[in-house]
Amino acid sequence: MGPQIKIIISLIGILLAFLPVQVSSKVAGPCVNCHTMHNSQDGANVSGAGPNQYLMNVGANICVACHSSDVANETIKDIGGGTRIPIVYNTSGYPTNPLAGGNFYYVSTGSPKVDKDAYGHNVYGISAQDANISTVEGAPGNKSCGGVANVCHRTLAVEPQSNNFDKGGCQGCHVNVFHHTDNNEYRFLSGHEGTNYYVEGVEDANWEQTPTLANHNVYKGYDGPVGDSVTLETTKSISSYCGGCHYYFHRETATGGPSSPWLRHPTDIKLPETGEYAAYNPPTEYNNQTPVAYTNPSSPTRATAIVMCLSCHRPHGSDQPDMLRWDYSTSELGGSGGCLNCHTTK
Repeated sequence: MGPQIKIIISLIGILLAFLPVQVSSKVAGPCVNCHTMHNSQDGANVSGAGPNQYLMNVGANICVACHSSDVANETIKDIGGGTRIPIVYNTSGYPTNPLAGGNFYYVSTGSPKVDKDAYGHNVYGISAQDANISTVEGAPGNKSCGGVANVCHRTLAVEPQSNNFDKGGCQGCHVNVFHHTDNNEYRFLSGHEGTNYYVEGVEDANWEQTPTLANHNVYKGYDGPVGDSVTLETTKSISSYCGGCHYYFHRETATGGPSSPWLRHPTDIKLPETGEYAAYNPPTEYNNQTPVAYTNPSSPTRATAIVMCLSCHRPHGSDQPDMLRWDYSTSELGGSGGCLNCHTTK
């Protein structure tokens, strides 16, 4: 093999390493890792609380039971046979390297935080109802859904109900969890309006346990006005999904606008390539503190970089108030990190 061919092959290898690869969210491994046929094995109960729904080998609140760990810094649990479980709730402390969505630790225990409710989503089985607010911030409270007015998207802290309006707990967001298939949904994030309401994206095989330029989640973004006529069905963007509950925090609303001066920080809008934003090039300088989305997650480019809700927040919880990815109180003009990653010349 000639030296030119070796160089070409090496270059191809380098390029492939930086291309996002679609990773399946579905479960792998033996059925026994999750299910028990009769809740009995060798004369003993498999689950002391069983038998359980769906023949699961864990008891009530299946999502929380499976995706929790009492082992410090265990963010991926390997239970054998190729079955790996992402941990989103560590009961012994906030992990050093939380997964992409963050961790529910602080919103559950609070210690040593003063106001634990500010550190994550209040989810049934993990945390009680938020003591500060009675319903979702920015919720479409004056809108109707399914012919019922003023009931949509109120809280995740209630026990799941049979209707879609009070679908609390983890499945309030991860609506259609079918671990045997992906259903084309990124992280099982979908709406209840129909089969075309779901989020698209490219998933890191390790759920961003150790994110790098070559290995990290790539989210779907959208550039354009959003509102009642532009929905998750048409955009498939992560910010449109967040806007299903936090409606009035989204880009184009009755209290916002399509252009500067902004009343709320915009989302689903391109990260400008000029001015104070020019120095941040996410596709080649990935920064897990301020990630962006792309209009085409499979082919991210600087020209298609999109500001999203997750550019600033972790959806489960973080070690900062308001589920932020960094300490907002220390962001100063002329400094670095946080806000200044995008607003580089402030």
